Amino acid sequence: MTLLHNQIFILLLIIVLGELLGKVRLWNLSLGPSAIIFVALAFGHVGLTLPEGVQTIGLAMFIYAIGLQAGPGFASSFRSHGIPMAAGVILMAVIGTLVTWACCRLFGFDAGTGAGLLSGAMTSTPSLAAAVEIVGHDRAPAAYGVTYGFGVIGMAVFIKLLPRLLRADIASEEDRLSRELAADNPPITFVHIEVSNPNLFGKRVADIFLKSIAPVTLTRLLHKGATEPVLVGADTVLQQGDHLRVVGRSADLEKVQLYIGHPVEKEIAFERMLTKKSIVVSKRKFAGSTLGFFNFRETFNVQVARITRNGIDLPADANTRLHLGDILHAVGDERALRNISRMLGNDLKATYDISLLPILVGLLLGFLLGRITLPLPVVGPLTLGTTGGTLLAGLVLGALYQTGPMIWDVPSAGNRLIRDLGLALFMAAVGTSAGVSFVATLQEHGLTLLLSGVLVTLIPVILVALVGLWWLRIRFLRLLGVLVGGMTSASGLAAAGTLSATPYAPAAYATVYPVALISKILAVKVLLMILP
Repeated sequence: MTLLHNQIFILLLIIVLGELLGKVRLWNLSLGPSAIIFVALAFGHVGLTLPEGVQTIGLAMFIYAIGLQAGPGFASSFRSHGIPMAAGVILMAVIGTLVTWACCRLFGFDAGTGAGLLSGAMTSTPSLAAAVEIVGHDRAPAAYGVTYGFGVIGMAVFIKLLPRLLRADIASEEDRLSRELAADNPPITFVHIEVSNPNLFGKRVADIFLKSIAPVTLTRLLHKGATEPVLVGADTVLQQGDHLRVVGRSADLEKVQLYIGHPVEKEIAFERMLTKKSIVVSKRKFAGSTLGFFNFRETFNVQVARITRNGIDLPADANTRLHLGDILHAVGDERALRNISRMLGNDLKATYDISLLPILVGLLLGFLLGRITLPLPVVGPLTLGTTGGTLLAGLVLGALYQTGPMIWDVPSAGNRLIRDLGLALFMAAVGTSAGVSFVATLQEHGLTLLLSGVLVTLIPVILVALVGLWWLRIRFLRLLGVLVGGMTSASGLAAAGTLSATPYAPAAYATVYPVALISKILAVKVLLMILP
């Protein structure tokens, strides 16, 4: 057929067939996007290959999207519970590398096969990308294809069996973590306080320096004897017996009660003039501006009580920089709120718009960083390459969020599209290249490679499960997220979701994912250095 000589047609056909194969579920398991590489292996085996440029641009898009998504949470992953969870993931990569090295020495695998074994058994496509960049696409993708299947299935089965093996009580763990989460990240609420501190009588709000005590917001004031409250501003004067609505976290509200006065049960509600409204920041020109820049209270007689970002409530501090998609919970005159809504956009759909320029600039920066060679002691000169360069660019720009007028953040739907498209392009190209040697790899190392894949998959997760639970003291539901995140296993995460509908495992997965991604890329590089 003439079409089979058209490389664009072959590329699209491989991706379509791979996507269809990836949706097939057996025993509630599926290959997902990685099915593309198995289709590509078949095409490559019969001599239908794709240009290397498709592999390079696909790799860059995939890694950059991951870095961009992980950037904001990368530093915070080392805080609070993140340190022991990150340690578990790093330990998993170290054990996987050692087991792979032992299998290579025992069974005589070459460096490329060993790199593909580590990447496939630990279900890490970025590791495969790093390996291909170093040793070429002859052996590594073929070994990846042989061992990846058990990495997907074995991880999901292990997660399903783990509660029984460790005799974990899921319901008890959910309750314990719920209490712990409430203590670590208390929700924003409010309290009504009667002004009874004589030192505050006759003082302006600006002169009592409340922010130095706790990050709370005074939103409403009901003067003694009045029937209608007013908004609180910097020039609002406090008098004895006034009632204030104070917004903040419970612990902070307790602090200010000691300073202002005692709590009261009476509601301070607006009955006529003022109303409440939630306003979405959807105009890009305001992203990065501080809340204080707008001076809503003085300009519009509107008070912002709190800000919701990605489902988490934040205090409405004047120095808080706004992001696209932030929701401002404001109180004021209805006409003023309408004006602010028009100014900020208040269009949820607009927050999903994707600007192409920042993505292209980020990719270009990643390619430039990939050309840099770092002179490291012992290791010698180290070039970041496409993988390291685009990952570093994504992490840094994702953490920065904005540089001048350039907003690096990409909406989650857009990021997922870039990531999945890049992954599809990379797997299609690298799979066809590997297809030439896939059958030869199976014939040469078939059973030993499959056995090695089982060992590299199971030994790290078994050991880290024991170490994480009894030494690192990671809660069981978080441990599930650590294990599947350390393996970057979507099938394992899906299996964890069937054990508990709570967000603890997915949250742990998201926390350790950047660490797992980087540690396994480094693991492949180290493995290739120590193998002959």
